[in-house]
Amino acid sequence: MAADIERRYLDGRFGQMHLYMAGPETDTERPPLVCFHMSPYAAVIYESFLAEMGKDRLAIAVDSPGFGNSDPTPQPPVIQDFGAAMDDVITTLGLETVDVMGFHTGSKVSLELARRRPDAVRRAVLVSIAYWTPEERAHREVIIKPKEIDEAGAHLAEAWQGSVRWSMPERTPRMIGNVFYAQAINPAISHWGHQAAYQYDVEATMAEIFQPILVLNPEDDLWEQTPRIKPLLTQEGSRFLDLPGWEHGFLDIKTAETAEIVRGFLDD
Repeated sequence: MAADIERRYLDGRFGQMHLYMAGPETDTERPPLVCFHMSPYAAVIYESFLAEMGKDRLAIAVDSPGFGNSDPTPQPPVIQDFGAAMDDVITTLGLETVDVMGFHTGSKVSLELARRRPDAVRRAVLVSIAYWTPEERAHREVIIKPKEIDEAGAHLAEAWQGSVRWSMPERTPRMIGNVFYAQAINPAISHWGHQAAYQYDVEATMAEIFQPILVLNPEDDLWEQTPRIKPLLTQEGSRFLDLPGWEHGFLDIKTAETAEIVRGFLDD
């Protein structure tokens, strides 16, 4: 039976942090799994997955500062700011050991938290990761800007078409609509997540961390970039898994299959 989802707010260094929780908070042999979302979405993308993973462990998904219902940082953040905010969450919840999972931008938050808290982070799962060259990062930083908003809401139509384009065929418009609203929150700063991601030095962080990493490579908009991380997967026990045919929405469509893969890695 799927676990019930609870919503909660915690105080952090940038204000209130909003999160979803499922599963037992005590009396479990498995470390909690803490999940970080892609940009410019929010933790709502993990609801189905949390309900499945919460069957045998505490599963948490957190809105990054400025996304979903979490308060924003006072200035455009870097991934290190997101990592610090997530550190506040696990500290406030009293979680001594955790596993982490990230999706796109959230993958870099996972790496940063593993670097920042080697005493607390045991294993990491990365769902797609943009590992850009310095030249690509510099170019993309420049082109990331706030959305132009007009009375016709063209920015929403553009975002909707992007969601449809990269979704699995089985993902219905209603399923997209259940999470699409997260893209429309805080439109003046919704580009901050991508901006932070493009600035982050994945190679330097990977050289510092020792925790086993599972990289999942669904056939989404980072299908070609994610394999670049393979030479950096030198941590003992790390794995890389291609998921051809899995696109955005797989957390809702392939929920049980995803949970089986993640459990197989975390519980090994």
